[in-house]
Amino acid sequence: MARILGFFLAAAFSAISFAAPSEIKVFTDELARYREHTLETHVNKADTGPWRVMPEYSYGLWHDWEFSLQLPFASTSSEGYRAELQYIAPHDEARGLYWGINMELARVARRDEPEFWNVEVIPIVGWRGERWHLVANPGFERPISGADRTATATPAAKAAYRAWAKNDFGVEYYRDNADSHALYVAWDGKIGKSDINVGVGRGSGSASDRWVVKAIYEIAF
Repeated sequence: MARILGFFLAAAFSAISFAAPSEIKVFTDELARYREHTLETHVNKADTGPWRVMPEYSYGLWHDWEFSLQLPFASTSSEGYRAELQYIAPHDEARGLYWGINMELARVARRDEPEFWNVEVIPIVGWRGERWHLVANPGFERPISGADRTATATPAAKAAYRAWAKNDFGVEYYRDNADSHALYVAWDGKIGKSDINVGVGRGSGSASDRWVVKAIYEIAF
């Protein structure tokens, strides 16, 4: 167990604090089933920033493939739009290793900043065993328009423990750039047939929000 936990923490940090983005999420093997529709709403609020809300529509494009459209907002102002394609390789959903990849193309349009196109690639490596669920996302992003074309490592990781039924408690780590990273205490569970993730994060680094609360609520239909 210690070796596996060490591997996932190393994978997250080696791709190496954090102004709250629209999407604060560690990608796992969860995705819409073939021909299934889901609507996911992301909400977060930093201690000194605006409310951020992002609806995300996803569709099971093919077996093990999901396509998503996202519309991020800061308070009432639009911050552009995004499209994602995610693949998860066939695996045992109850235990063992799994892997996949998430690819995003975004038109970023923040207030008082020049608009630009951005790509993000997020490898997904996870493991389930008994009550534990560990995930590493050693991702990176790079603007493909505008003056700055510098690639940035954006690793994330999660370690969760299933306490009872479908209630998981754990920690999540996110890095946005060299001066911004955060650690969250989070709960994953269900309300009716809907999945929910709630977390409270503490940032460190000169570009970090000190405190952030976040929630993700998903409905499948």
